[in-house]
Amino acid sequence: MKITVYSSKGSAGKTPISANMAFDRGYALGTNEPFNVLEDIFDDDQVISIAADDAFPELPSEIDIVFDLAGSISRHAHSITSAIKQSDLVIVPVYNDFKSRKSAIGTILEIEPLTKSILIVATKLQAQKGEFVKDWKKSKDYQQIERDIRANVETPYPILPLKLSKGFDTIFDREMSLRRITETDPLLAHSFRDVTRQFDAIYDHIDSIK
Repeated sequence: MKITVYSSKGSAGKTPISANMAFDRGYALGTNEPFNVLEDIFDDDQVISIAADDAFPELPSEIDIVFDLAGSISRHAHSITSAIKQSDLVIVPVYNDFKSRKSAIGTILEIEPLTKSILIVATKLQAQKGEFVKDWKKSKDYQQIERDIRANVETPYPILPLKLSKGFDTIFDREMSLRRITETDPLLAHSFRDVTRQFDAIYDHIDSIK
């Protein structure tokens, strides 16, 4: 399985999503960011790091990898196009901010000529004042993201929720996945329970396209 996690807008959660997946599933990692944290927490032989204008090698089908990509598609951004073209799925993270929503829409439209296998992940979801959230798809943050994307993107790509959580920092502090953290630390098991289940839903989607 080859997966690209990509958005032209920063701070949407690309690297935490990529790292969590790599820890959980033993994937290799590909990145085009010159100063990245992945090389600090994963073994050297697990990370492929290239410049944005270089192309990732065409990898054999038996290699599982998640590409964590920054930047925007252009005729010089060979790293992005080479990753997307060989990926089984592209995950586009987006949070409820005008610039992030606009960027996500632009990202989806620019990658559609390369692939129609797209999953949108609504990240950094928070309960607004006076809002009690049990189903995060019913949260105001999620619904605003969904409205904007449905109004501007013709294909009804799936959108999965991923709430804001301190667990994303803990992934890097502990150098393990959220699932592993909840299994080994009873104090954090409850705090990270919901976001861990949301990742399980992402994995279920990945497994459905194998």
